[in-house]
Amino acid sequence: MKKIYLSFTFVLFAALSVSAQVVWDNFEDSRKGTYGFISGTFIPYGENPAPGGSNTSLVAAAYSRNPSEAFDVIILDAPMADLTDYRTSAKTMSIDVWSPAVGTTVQITLENSILAEPANYPTGRHSFYLATTTVAQQWETLTFNFVEQPDATVEDTNVDRIVLLFAPNTNTGDTYYWDNLNGPELANDPCEGVVGLSEVFNDFECNQNTNFTFSHSGVNFRRVLNPDPNGNPSEYAATYTRNAGELIDVIVGRFDGNLSLEADNTITMDVWDPAAPTPVLVSLQNENNEVIIEMTQSTSTSNAWQTLTFDPSSVIDATDISRFAILFDPNTETSDQYYWDNFRINSPTAITDLAEVTAFQATPNPSFGETTFQYNLETAAHVNLSIFDMNGKLVSQVLSENQLAGTHQATWLATDLPNGIYFYNMMINGANASGKIVLSK
Repeated sequence: MKKIYLSFTFVLFAALSVSAQVVWDNFEDSRKGTYGFISGTFIPYGENPAPGGSNTSLVAAAYSRNPSEAFDVIILDAPMADLTDYRTSAKTMSIDVWSPAVGTTVQITLENSILAEPANYPTGRHSFYLATTTVAQQWETLTFNFVEQPDATVEDTNVDRIVLLFAPNTNTGDTYYWDNLNGPELANDPCEGVVGLSEVFNDFECNQNTNFTFSHSGVNFRRVLNPDPNGNPSEYAATYTRNAGELIDVIVGRFDGNLSLEADNTITMDVWDPAAPTPVLVSLQNENNEVIIEMTQSTSTSNAWQTLTFDPSSVIDATDISRFAILFDPNTETSDQYYWDNFRINSPTAITDLAEVTAFQATPNPSFGETTFQYNLETAAHVNLSIFDMNGKLVSQVLSENQLAGTHQATWLATDLPNGIYFYNMMINGANASGKIVLSK
């Protein structure tokens, strides 16, 4: 398989401060935490309205304030590491903002989600920070300044919520665009150390190799916690509610580079459908939005995860596939809510396709916690056998050694790992092949 190549007005009173260490959200390949309560209209996947200046990204978020709320908020949850450096201004947070007016205040409050309640201010509010726009209708990077610590009893290591407010204590209904939120380090980043998998277009976790630029349902398409880990152990997935006013309701995105296909490649997607059967259409397109191929599969199971497999083999010679569109139940006026995940390309390369290997077995599969790999090497070779989870994170290095020709055996013990789907990868003299194991203890 050919890979997809990823292509406030305040004078700073802490001139020696350093910027935040983590990109919490750029709406492309870095998505941290989970969005909770939002009182305005929030569209996390949309095309950048004016690429340039401090933000040349293809994708940005659109946010229209709820004018009936003086303190209209966006809440983003994830446990944070020690916030001492932010409270002392040794480190700062930043965000790219496109505002319709100069002088718009943007506020960040860091909170403890258990202690902080809507009507009990200042309880649970660890610290808050302000910035102000200086330009209108163009992008600028705002750096936040520490203002105060409303509740000094909240420890620097006991904060798990970012509350973002545009034009707080007003009743404006303006629309803002924002991107590249740089916030405090996470207490536990599940993607730290993960090896990216170029064959995974998007798993809404550590492999996010596509940019979603449009959906008719806009506000109803977002990344959420997986509602049903049975059949799909991923922590996150996408939710999508059809716009009943659109017969051809569509999600549009771009690959990070032109997609190259080889014979026997398939494209798969995990779908959770409330009312099967539902047709799901995947369209591969070029830069001019011209359709190269449309592929349709239907779900057959309701209220459960199911993997749909699409066959793009008829266009394996195409070299200009740069965009895609996904349609759930096209040519209808339904408003069902679907979940989908693990959008990827699959290669037929198996371990036995490696020239040096014969008689390969990985048993039992499904595995109950102990898997035996047995194979025969035709020639002496350096063999690396590794196990990865669904996020592409290395969970076990089974072996890495020089081996003589002949029969070999290795055992993977997975007694401490959760049930789910894992991938084994064997590298022999630099050539790679892989397979899948279902762990079911």
